[in-house]
Amino acid sequence: MVTCVRYCSTARDKFEGYLDQMGIDLEGRILDVACGPVSLACLYDDVCGHDNSPAFVEHLVERGIPARLADITELDYPSESFSYVVSLNPPMKPFRSRGDTRAGVRRFVEEMLRIARERVIIRSGPMMELLPPEWDHLVERRGRNYVVYRAGDGGSGPLSPLYEPPNLASGCRS
Repeated sequence: MVTCVRYCSTARDKFEGYLDQMGIDLEGRILDVACGPVSLACLYDDVCGHDNSPAFVEHLVERGIPARLADITELDYPSESFSYVVSLNPPMKPFRSRGDTRAGVRRFVEEMLRIARERVIIRSGPMMELLPPEWDHLVERRGRNYVVYRAGDGGSGPLSPLYEPPNLASGCRS
């Protein structure tokens, strides 16, 4: 767990409210997708950050947080390699820039479900109306700006790669 007081205070302010709203307490290995410069590692011990900003990833690595530098549409991790896959306020631009936004979001959710063993958590107002209905049977909780999916039986099976494998900024131990 990260110990920088100011950094962790910012993270607590940002994340505890989100998780309380969803009624979630995370336990186990966590992938924090589109984590930005502030990661769930301030609240939990076993967190890997994933972001497309070299500055954000460098910031995390400097604080001892494993992080991967890659677009959020490039979730090249082994199946069921994290207990939770979480994305709090992911940017929509990576999905829009590839043309079919709805298909991009569908693939994103499918990949998150494949990677997670327990739950997938997405908090994003703009993404809510684009979530794929084929995974509705896995929805455990849904709010105006979040969804919690039950993982383990939804996104299994190998998927063909769409993009080049991401570069590792530090070992996400995947």
